[in-house]
Amino acid sequence: MTTSLKKLLLISITLLLGVMSGGVFAQTVTNIGGNEYAYFNGSTITNYDLTTLYASYNGNTAQLRSQPWWGDAYTAILFATAVGNRSGMPNGSGGYGPFFAYSLNGTDVLSVIYTSGGNVVSGPASTTDQSKYYAQATQVGGAPEIDGSLAPKVGFLLGCLFLMFGRKKQDSEPMLTA
Repeated sequence: MTTSLKKLLLISITLLLGVMSGGVFAQTVTNIGGNEYAYFNGSTITNYDLTTLYASYNGNTAQLRSQPWWGDAYTAILFATAVGNRSGMPNGSGGYGPFFAYSLNGTDVLSVIYTSGGNVVSGPASTTDQSKYYAQATQVGGAPEIDGSLAPKVGFLLGCLFLMFGRKKQDSEPMLTA
C-alpha cells in the first residue's frame, strides 16, 4: 500500500468517525440554584429564571406561547421534572405544581404538571378562560453557548494528520557521518 493511499484511508476513517460521533445530544434541564435553571437543547445552553404566573390562557396567550417548552411536550416534562416542588404547589389543594403549558387542543390548554406524589403528568390543564398558575421562564445571562458544529473538530484532526504524515522524511545519513 502506498503512503498516499494510507493517508487517504486514514483521513476517510477519521472523518467518518467524527461524523458518527457527532450524533444527537440529549436535552437537559438543571437547577443552578434558587429559581435559575440551565436548559441544554442539544447544542446551546440557556439560563432561565422560573416563576409562576396566575392567569388564563386567553389573557396571556403571547406570554405562554413564548416559553421554551411551548410546542414540545418532552421539553415541558424536562422542566417540570427539574423544578419539581421548588415552586410550591399553587394549583389546588391536591398538591399540584405550576402548569407547563405546551399546546392548545380546541379550548383545552395541554400542560405538564408536577404532583405532590412526585409524578409528572401530562394532559388538559384547564380551558382557555380558566385562571391557573402557569410556569413562566425569563431568560437570564449565564453560560456561554456551546458550538455543536463538527467543523472545528474535523479541522483540528486534519491538522494533526497533516503534521504527522505531511512532512517529508529526512535522510539521516549525513548526520551520522559528522
